[in-house]
Amino acid sequence: MTGLSASPMGMIDTADGWIIDLYRKGDFMVVWLKEPDGKTVRITDAWRQHIFVAGDQRDLVNLAEELHVEGTDFDERFVRPEDDEPSIVLKVPVEGNWNAEKIARMIIAHGGYRRYELYNVDVEPSQLYMYEKGIYPFGYLQANSKGDTVCWKLKDSLESTDYEVPPLRKAELSVRTSMGGRLQSLSDPIESIVVRTDGEEYCIDLGDEEDKLITLSKTVQEIDPDIIYAVGGDKFIFPYLSHRAIANNVLEQFTIDRESTPLKARYGEGQTYMSYGRTYHRPAPTRILGRIHIEIGGSTLYRECGLHGIIEVARLCRIPVQRVIDTTIGTSMTSAQLYEATSLGILIPWRKTYVERLKTARELLTADRGGFYYEPIVGVHEAVGELDFTSLYPTIMFKKNISGETVRCECCPNSKDRVPELDYNICERRLGIVPRSLRIILEKRRMYKELRQKKFDQDTRKIYEMRQAALKWILVCAFGYLGFKNARFGRIDAHIATCAFARKILTDAAHLAESRGFKIIHGIVDSLWLWKEDAQEEDYKRLKFEVEEATGFPVTFEGVYRWIVFLPSKIHNRVPVLNRYYGVLKDGRIKDRGIATRRGDMPPIVKRCVWEILDVLAEAKNVEEFYEKLRTIPKIIDRYIHMLRIGGVPVEMLTIQKRLSQKPSGYRNRVCQAIAAEQLSMIGGDVRIGEDVNYIIINSRSKIPSRRVLASALCKGKTYDAEAYVSLLLSAVETMLKPFHSTLKPMFCINSKLSVR
Repeated sequence: MTGLSASPMGMIDTADGWIIDLYRKGDFMVVWLKEPDGKTVRITDAWRQHIFVAGDQRDLVNLAEELHVEGTDFDERFVRPEDDEPSIVLKVPVEGNWNAEKIARMIIAHGGYRRYELYNVDVEPSQLYMYEKGIYPFGYLQANSKGDTVCWKLKDSLESTDYEVPPLRKAELSVRTSMGGRLQSLSDPIESIVVRTDGEEYCIDLGDEEDKLITLSKTVQEIDPDIIYAVGGDKFIFPYLSHRAIANNVLEQFTIDRESTPLKARYGEGQTYMSYGRTYHRPAPTRILGRIHIEIGGSTLYRECGLHGIIEVARLCRIPVQRVIDTTIGTSMTSAQLYEATSLGILIPWRKTYVERLKTARELLTADRGGFYYEPIVGVHEAVGELDFTSLYPTIMFKKNISGETVRCECCPNSKDRVPELDYNICERRLGIVPRSLRIILEKRRMYKELRQKKFDQDTRKIYEMRQAALKWILVCAFGYLGFKNARFGRIDAHIATCAFARKILTDAAHLAESRGFKIIHGIVDSLWLWKEDAQEEDYKRLKFEVEEATGFPVTFEGVYRWIVFLPSKIHNRVPVLNRYYGVLKDGRIKDRGIATRRGDMPPIVKRCVWEILDVLAEAKNVEEFYEKLRTIPKIIDRYIHMLRIGGVPVEMLTIQKRLSQKPSGYRNRVCQAIAAEQLSMIGGDVRIGEDVNYIIINSRSKIPSRRVLASALCKGKTYDAEAYVSLLLSAVETMLKPFHSTLKPMFCINSKLSVR
């Protein structure tokens, strides 16, 4: 069926609404539109994805003749962003259910990598469609049917900060299994299924499994939710339900999407990837066509920024909402760049084609230095002001036109703007793809930060906060991707250039502050902590404006601290740590970095103790009161130690969470997370590299490693190693109070060296 359909029976010519989902289906793009009256319209638009092949013209002519693909034609496109003239390329349609990468591999097999260069191969079809049509998710628009095709008329603006989000029907799904073992498994029969929506709860617990599955399918179709929430949906619930449907021979009738297709979910599959030296695992996403599935606790962006943050990213980056949820933030950021390239007629390389320039050892020493920092002065300080450059690195990339194709370009060797220290030239003829993609993201984040300070109701301010927080993730990622080996339009030289500008900006700001009589207490990458005798808040604000004028980059005055503590190394008392501090601003906000409250591998009982200590210290209005409050800390610690030793702490407060960076058998030492993962595997559990493993310490001194810890899922009725948790607690407290060790020496008479590694 083509065109616009309000129901399986009828056709309509025009529809207004918001795009909530879209995907390729054969030679059509299926788009689900949410109308203002709450109805959902299915739209099909005749559309084909195309891949492009560059190479010698004779080779391209031969290839076109041998492919025998109807619709293959020649076109003109820019093969590289720095090209002045378009090149003649072969445009090959991806027909029916063919996969673009399959065609690409056929072409490479025919001529080899040296003969052909391929483009627009591995970009999600739904994204290419939106790039070409100039539309985006949750943008308000009008669809007009013209035979097999649809004409889109956008009635929205990406610049808008008060755009409307339609009311969405939501449902939450949970499943209880009749566990035959100690862990849930695919072979467990269904005990009950619960669907919650709009204050109503549907409990499906009658009949056999077949009845329950069919009832669930009917319930979902009747509720017709736009969003389905589930805890562990991708990891267990959907693979489990799909498996039970197969086991009961009802898979063809078991549908929960809007296409009435059987639920097919892959258990135990997924992607393991590295990010900044850490290993992560993402379970294979389950596609519920026409609806949005949100994994509660699974999506970092949803957890941090909520649905409004996700929608903001989907709009600005022109990427389907489901892909924002299911992929890394880098995928969304990259989509914004791919759109800019497409709008300029620049092809998207299948594999990165930039070759990094070789550097001598001396050049590397000069260039590859990262950000600048001033070592903090260890101890507690009073009346320190903090100035932060706003989104410094992405702003540098935008203002200085830094992109893979603009730094050290061949067309502007004598450019006026040069990279500090390195003297690299920067293109003056064209605005790079990376800065093009950053413009609206930087501007909208600035607008949202201003709006959240105005006198709106609490819900509106919360929406603005979620949106700006989501855009911050994009901006942070944009800099990291400049030097990423697989970034389509990144380059190491661009990454290095950004760092060089940042170093100069921070040192210029520091020198200006010192010339005004301020002392640098600490400085790191894009922030300065300053002190000046008898300085008032207005003095810091005046300095902020001077720094902005001198550097040309926006600065935020974070505030003045009642007191702030910069901490030393755990090993060397006099060696400061760059990003380990805590303090309280005059408005009562607590800022903490690098201590137990921020660590993901600390048990909740330890975090709660440290937070209680911080709350007590936060009552101090100055350093003198801070030292008075310190005297009350031993009582807090004693209370928590007593709580641990009498054995009254619940398992959930003792659970330690650590990520599995390799197979359990691959660890040289018997680390706790590997032991716990092996315990789960022995009873049928499936723990993947990159996943978090939860455990408690039961006997840290046991000579048998498998008896030292126990996976949390197996902990019913087990006791814990109180002294091991006391050691963790004391270590965390000692880290944050180390500058005052001599004052509080009696607190640390117990050896706080960790007994469990």
